[in-house]
Amino acid sequence: MNFLRRVSKRLRSLRRVEHHAPLGHAIQDHQESGTGEVIEVLRSDGLSYSISSEEFFSLGGRLEELDQLALRRAHGRVLDVGAGAGRHALALQKLDHEVVALDISPLCVEVMRQRGVAEALVGDIFELKREKSGDFDTVLFLMQNIGISGSLFGLEKLLLSLRPLIRPGGQILFDSSPLLEFAGDSPDMSEGIDVYFSYDGYRGRSFSWLYLDEKTLVDVAARLGWELEILARMTEGEYLARLRPPEDETRNRP
Repeated sequence: MNFLRRVSKRLRSLRRVEHHAPLGHAIQDHQESGTGEVIEVLRSDGLSYSISSEEFFSLGGRLEELDQLALRRAHGRVLDVGAGAGRHALALQKLDHEVVALDISPLCVEVMRQRGVAEALVGDIFELKREKSGDFDTVLFLMQNIGISGSLFGLEKLLLSLRPLIRPGGQILFDSSPLLEFAGDSPDMSEGIDVYFSYDGYRGRSFSWLYLDEKTLVDVAARLGWELEILARMTEGEYLARLRPPEDETRNRP
């Protein structure tokens, strides 16, 4: 078995995979072994760092305060976007919320189902349709998953695509931060920053990630007519925000 694993690893190192595949494999391996795996992240500005798969299985950690506040502020039927291993979805289920957990990685969705997430879907939030998923009172983008919008244009596109999914009185809850560290010259964040994941011989294709500072968020919310509230801030720059769509649009939807 060890020999086959080494051969498989060498073969995998010869090919690129979808951008989400390294993370999905790390989460799957963690689920099977019960031990943390290390995912390497490289950004286009030259900065690299690693994250542990344990972050996707536990609510503990430096940003636990923001997580717990988001869970308390969630209400009604919840869409958990980029749900990973389902840590937020499982916590919300224990609070008797109806939760739809969405992730683009089939491996993550399989792990969520194994862990007891009642409704886990493979899908791209930009392509999610009401007839497939229904309507929601709360849409969650935790672990800074609002970054999947990729750019300011992508963020506005994402918010517009979510409007039909949000019930009257509904909300979007998300955490984010400005780009706190960078190598070389500061990149133009209106276009996001390219990143890729690698794990155990898998190298994902690059994708754009948006770091969103509060001033820029204020500008976007005002431009679209959304109500914005900053619910909490961390000393390192991370914050938890709530967005609500214009009342007349949600109230008068067909």
